[in-house]
Amino acid sequence: MKLKTFAAAAILAAPIFANAAPFTLFAGGNVNLEQGTKVTGDVGAKGNIHSKYDSQVSGNVSAGGNVTLEQKSQISGNATAGNKVEVKYQANVAGNVANKTNSPSLSTLPAATDFKSGGKAFGLGAYKTGELAEGSYGKINLGYDSTLKLTAGDYYFDSLTVGSESKLIFDLSGGAINLFITGNVNIDSKFDFEMLNGTANDIYTETKGNWTQGAWGEWFGTLFASGANSNMHFNQDSKLGGTFIARKNIQLDLGSSVTAMPEETAKIPAPGSMPLLAIGLLSLALFRRRKA
Repeated sequence: MKLKTFAAAAILAAPIFANAAPFTLFAGGNVNLEQGTKVTGDVGAKGNIHSKYDSQVSGNVSAGGNVTLEQKSQISGNATAGNKVEVKYQANVAGNVANKTNSPSLSTLPAATDFKSGGKAFGLGAYKTGELAEGSYGKINLGYDSTLKLTAGDYYFDSLTVGSESKLIFDLSGGAINLFITGNVNIDSKFDFEMLNGTANDIYTETKGNWTQGAWGEWFGTLFASGANSNMHFNQDSKLGGTFIARKNIQLDLGSSVTAMPEETAKIPAPGSMPLLAIGLLSLALFRRRKA
């Protein structure tokens, strides 16, 4: 990862997540935090939250079912459960622990966006570079070590499959980028996510399928797995930034980390909507991985 700083206009779009905005991770089912994972922000689940060995949440956790903390796992805020909070050997909750307590913020998830995809398929072979204009497409397939550049606008894909060591470049100089994917997203290992002339606040992604991402990869922005049975799974040492919401389950594997975006910038933009407000120039430190 290389630290890179950009000056850019921050763009707001409406409406925001009504109930999910307080959370960095929010699942309609369960949230599983595997060994050594780190979450900056709050974690919510209508089902159970399981925080395994030496995992850390620097915020609050709220579950409709159980909250289970394995050995040496840490919660800096409060732990609230509709059933029970179980704190095992050398685990710790710095704030308050509340059992048999319902959280109003867990009552509903955001509604899925009404969108359709379809059109010509698009692919890049291994080591190839390409650019895609906004619009509606069929299946998108990116080969090994390929690079695809996207510019401002709304994109509709039937599915997205990305080979290992590939890269997506989000050029935000013309405005926000919104991705709407009807089917599954499968991203292989060592995926590189690069932003130009903008921030993660300008990127929204929604899939009606499952989101599966390989080890040592990245993703930034607001990501919503909105289908009735949509799950989200990030493999070992994933580096994430933003707001991540799934209709069913979310799993972070060994050593993965998630950093929250500001609550007021987590959003669901309507397809085709124009940016509503520029609120000035910001300088943000954005992480970029440079291949060895």
